[in-house]
Amino acid sequence: MAMNKDAADIIARFNRIPREVRAKVAPAVVKGADEIVGRMRYLAPDDTGELAASIHRKTGDVPLSVTIETENDAALYQEYGTREMARNSFFWPSVNSLKKRVRRRIDGAISKAIKDAWK
Repeated sequence: MAMNKDAADIIARFNRIPREVRAKVAPAVVKGADEIVGRMRYLAPDDTGELAASIHRKTGDVPLSVTIETENDAALYQEYGTREMARNSFFWPSVNSLKKRVRRRIDGAISKAIKDAWK
């Protein structure tokens, strides 16, 4: 996959972060993603359970990156609705209700990791 200059610059910056710091921050990132996935599964409006079961996190190629995804095609229809079906959001309410908590957890882990690395 071709990478543009900005993406390459961001990856280079992430790679300059010491490995010890990244190793201490990664659990906070994964825990936050798991928390959001859990909330999405709880709010997913699927009678059969297929949509909720298909929501998962995937660790990215960039250090400290996590993606939340689903293979279920109905996810977009549920989130934004269609002409025949009213919207029944589960993705954005989950993200918006948890993003401050997740960000605080990650910021705290970064602060602690940096303090520990440069004592």
